Amino acid sequence: MIKAARGKYSLIKNEEIGPGVFEINVSSPGIAEAAAAGQFVNIYLPGGEMLLPRPIGIADVKGDTIALVFAVVGEGTRALSRFKGGEKIELMGPLGTGFFDYPGSTDPIPSEVLLIGGGAGVPPLNFAARKLKLARGNSVRLTAFLGFSKEPWYTGGLENACDEVWAASETEGAAAFHGNVVGLLDSVSRRGSGQWGPGCLALACGPRPMLAAAAQWCEARKIPLRVSMEERMGCGYGACAGCAIDTRPFRDESRLQGGACMPGETGIVKKKVCVDGPVFWADEVVW
Repeated sequence: MIKAARGKYSLIKNEEIGPGVFEINVSSPGIAEAAAAGQFVNIYLPGGEMLLPRPIGIADVKGDTIALVFAVVGEGTRALSRFKGGEKIELMGPLGTGFFDYPGSTDPIPSEVLLIGGGAGVPPLNFAARKLKLARGNSVRLTAFLGFSKEPWYTGGLENACDEVWAASETEGAAAFHGNVVGLLDSVSRRGSGQWGPGCLALACGPRPMLAAAAQWCEARKIPLRVSMEERMGCGYGACAGCAIDTRPFRDESRLQGGACMPGETGIVKKKVCVDGPVFWADEVVW
């Protein structure tokens, strides 16, 4: 994996694409060339009152430009939303382990991949879908299941890359399905539109409760699942251990784990989301 680089880059545009949701496009040739689906960048904001970087997943790469999508949830992201095209922005990346960056994997990508996303977890799946289609073309079938609190947003790229896209909303009438994304998976499965099993792979990105529910759903169907974890990060490159999560060791030569593998007295393995993840096997995580 290419070492992450830190520098100041030109922000091409900053656009509100949904209520409180922004997409920024940054000209960053080195990051764009090295980025893998599922990785993220650290954004360093000016001003001493915001010392910690903001980790943002890479939503897309086109040429020398990367796209980053974020929701305004605090002072840091609010400050980021006020940046304008032509300004310089300080980034470090690409960081972390991507959806397909796990050691020991020699198996080809299966012919069926499910993409399960919720809210701000949708954009990184857009990048994953585009990479899969570029690598495999029509030999891989992609089905996306996306959950939103209100109106769906950032679905256009997935609709172009995927064979099917299903959307759910917790707001009645905002999408064809009213409910959460796991309920949507159940609904589509019951209709016979999807008969998935061990022969396919699932990728999920979103809030932890959604990931836990997706893990349970996939486990019941023996579908291998890779999850992108969201945790608060102090540094983003493994120095502070502030983003450590509990994982369990398992033996599966086709799905080797990254990072530490020796459990402590409790049988738990502590792993850092920023360097050992953010993508893990779902059955590796202690939910």
